This record gives sequence, C-alpha cells and structure tokens, in this order.
Amino acid sequence: MIPGVKRACLKCGVLTLHGSWCAECLAKAERIRSRKRGTRHYTGDYRKRAAAVRANAVECWICHEGARPGDPWTADHLFPGDPASALLAAHRSCNSARGDRPADQM
Repeated sequence: MIPGVKRACLKCGVLTLHGSWCAECLAKAERIRSRKRGTRHYTGDYRKRAAAVRANAVECWICHEGARPGDPWTADHLFPGDPASALLAAHRSCNSARGDRPADQM
C-alpha cells in the first residue's frame, strides 16, 4: 500500500487511508468475529450424533437419493442455526446448496 493514497473500502466503497476496509466496516467485522468467538455451535454430544448420522446414512433427506461417489454424507441440521435440532443425513452437495434455508422453504 502506498502511504497517503486513498483506496476504496472493499466492503462499502468509501475512500480510506487505512488498508482494504474503512474504519467503520473494520469495526463491524470485529464485532461479528468477537460474537462468534463467544459461542460454541458444536458443543455437547454433537460430534457423536453427527458421526452416527453419517455412519447410518442410506438416503439423503433433501434429494432422496442414495450414496454418490465423490459426494460424502454430512449431518445436516433440520433447523439451521439451532445446534440442538435434529440431524439428518444429506449429501455434501445438497447440504451446501440448501445453505441456511429452513426445510419448508426448499
């Protein structure tokens, strides 16, 4: 970075001398990061439940197909964002395509 030359913030486009992000966007990102550090999404018996779901997977709950070569099973939360929700077997590609949409919006 050239000293004294303003660049556009990569998030909002405001001109700044402080690197790639303006001070406001940088502060917002830090608040989000600090909030995430304080929460532990995969606590308790999640890993055991997820391993059991993957080990016993027969059909993807999203596309209703069986195993696919090169597309491993994942343990998908029925209700995204709720760490205590039921876990269901899904292909990695189906789980990724679903994103964080609720089951009733698919």
